[in-house]
Amino acid sequence: MDDVAKRANVSRMTVSRVINNSGYVKEETRQRINEAIEDLKFKPNMFAKGLVTRKSRSIAYVMVNISNQYHNMVSKGFEAEAFEHGYTTMMCDAHTAGRVTDYVNMLQERCIDGVLLHHLAITEEQVRELENAGIHCVIMDNETDLDGVNSVNTDNKQGGRLAAEHLLSKGHTRIACIHGALYPIQRDSLTYEETFQFNIWKKRTEGFQSVMREAGLPDHYLYQGRGFGDVTLTNLAIDQMFAEKERPTALYCENDFMAMTAIGVLQERGVRIPEDMAVIGHDGLEFCQIVHPYLTTIAQPRYQLGKTAAETLVQCIEKKKEKVNLVLPPSVQEGETT
Repeated sequence: MDDVAKRANVSRMTVSRVINNSGYVKEETRQRINEAIEDLKFKPNMFAKGLVTRKSRSIAYVMVNISNQYHNMVSKGFEAEAFEHGYTTMMCDAHTAGRVTDYVNMLQERCIDGVLLHHLAITEEQVRELENAGIHCVIMDNETDLDGVNSVNTDNKQGGRLAAEHLLSKGHTRIACIHGALYPIQRDSLTYEETFQFNIWKKRTEGFQSVMREAGLPDHYLYQGRGFGDVTLTNLAIDQMFAEKERPTALYCENDFMAMTAIGVLQERGVRIPEDMAVIGHDGLEFCQIVHPYLTTIAQPRYQLGKTAAETLVQCIEKKKEKVNLVLPPSVQEGETT
């Protein structure tokens, strides 16, 4: 900065104002400083600056299971919005309870400015610890709703309602639902997220059942599935469904993995989709439009969710916004399976 100031014949403070875009600087002077910066190929040392300001101009996205396809568009929107505001991003895979604790500690050590905590069972105490260290938080699809904490979500209950309404509009009156675990379960080789994440399935099931009850139709065709799809469980669910006295003609699967697994099992049994059984999924993952027949699904605005979460963090960091709780609506993405 001293070299730039000398080249532009200005004070070091004036150079600082131009770099940080703070305070008034004559346009002619600003142009002269920018030319000096370009000539000298000067780049501010953000690490050194962070030691002084305790700000790193970086935000983190902590998610459970980074390999889950759901997160790819959320992270893309998150990174794009952060970059637009001059922030770098850190992607973190919190695949165990211990790793979550490690990240809570590490983010404080790295002077991260803000963090999106997604698909986790974050506690109020963990949020308070981060915020007391000056780290702004946004939660998304957290296992429990935390009052007074920034949140950006889609309406899972409304998604379940949309699925039932869509199948009703196609003329179906006996509609089944394959859902994820609604309560803690005993099973070998549980993934970390399967030890919580009951709230999402409960809300989607509640939305589905509410529409069926309002229509005066049976809402008891409910079967246990698994979040990442499980052929054994799906076969069992379909066995139970086919054993019903009045067999359902349509099926709502509470995520796209379960829907694609169910379609595979049904097709192996000679069931035509959608002629013999209509199927709708939930989430709107990219593979829905790759595998034939194209899956009808309840699409979540995942890119916009990530973008909005990053925007919320930046505005909180820069003192432009107080606490917010935003809910983005899902929508029906119609394919060929209903």
